[in-house]
Amino acid sequence: MNVCDSDMLDSVFLAYGASKVNNLSEADVVILNTCSVRVQSEQKAFSYLGRVKEFKQKKTCIKIVVIGCMAERLGHNIKKRFNSVDLIIGAKDIDNAALRIMNLFCTNYSAKKVNPEIKSEIVRYVTIMRGCDNYCSYCTVPFVRGREISINYETIVNKCSSMVKNGAREIILLGQNVNSYQYEDINFASLIKKIVTIENLERIRFITNHPKDLSDDLVKIMATEPKVCSHIHLPMQSASDKILKAMNRKYSYEHYLKLIKKLRTAVPSVSVTTDIIVGFPGETNEDFENTLKAVKTIRFGGLYVFRYSPRPNTTAAAMIDDVPFEEKKRRHAIILKESNKISIEIVSEMLGSIQQVLVEEIKNGIIKARTRTGRKVFAEGRKEYVGKHINVNIKEAKINSLFGDIV
Repeated sequence: MNVCDSDMLDSVFLAYGASKVNNLSEADVVILNTCSVRVQSEQKAFSYLGRVKEFKQKKTCIKIVVIGCMAERLGHNIKKRFNSVDLIIGAKDIDNAALRIMNLFCTNYSAKKVNPEIKSEIVRYVTIMRGCDNYCSYCTVPFVRGREISINYETIVNKCSSMVKNGAREIILLGQNVNSYQYEDINFASLIKKIVTIENLERIRFITNHPKDLSDDLVKIMATEPKVCSHIHLPMQSASDKILKAMNRKYSYEHYLKLIKKLRTAVPSVSVTTDIIVGFPGETNEDFENTLKAVKTIRFGGLYVFRYSPRPNTTAAAMIDDVPFEEKKRRHAIILKESNKISIEIVSEMLGSIQQVLVEEIKNGIIKARTRTGRKVFAEGRKEYVGKHINVNIKEAKINSLFGDIV
């Protein structure tokens, strides 16, 4: 979501004639897009603001802007700690961020776009909804991004069409919970059916999904629509029903496992990735072992594992954080090691196979592409391959990447 918000700002500033620079000495404005999901994210942001503050003492004309979730949650504290910050824009006002930033330089900014048709990257993100109504007990998103709001489906389709017209070939639909999208009588599966009709659009992906809202209609469209990729990110978080209940996830592990079986029956090639939290309040070693067993049983295509940390305003913040930090680290390392082992086994099975990939970019004669299941693929290639489907013979496999020759 933050990448998408940053891309949105990029496109607006580029259209109005601005350019991106690689160092502070050339910048007129520095925009820090922030996250509040974990405490480490906020610590990194504060550390960066400290470095920029020192730079601004030398270059006083530079403008510093903080946007996003941390800006929403800690706006007053940020301004109090850093008087060098010129503007703070919370996540709930992100759609107006570009205009507010431009007004730092010219009040009532009304200049015409100098290049409204910026050539698009091959893969683009499109936000289809903002906020969340789930209130998982560990999550701060509903507090910093607000209640769930689905965007008009016509606006979404028009934005996707414009991106494809300007060169995009893959669209990734975004939301805190994309599969609960509902605008008037259009649900998420219906929205996808409208988007797949866009000419020259090659692929559609979407993140992230909530297990309680994964519908049969969505599974069916993944099985029948060629443009929908064989990949789904479906956060499990834990395989202990006791912990899932404490997390307010609204499903059981048995329900989650049935969804996996349903997906793999309908789409045999599907890659399922997930999120896992270890060390949640009350998580015993038995609870953790259940989650580890689930990782071995399900064999995810990849996973993100996080050590629990309390977030302000959440229900879990009032719980006793009773899993010691060293134990959280141990559990984190065990899950990660098992996930890496499974990933190596999965990609090793692809050695010698021919994989169809969509080429996203080329650097120094090496193309970066991606399979329909989301695996990154690298090979020697040419510029004209960018944006096209090609076949690659896989010769080498690593945990997160495949390497081969174009055939």
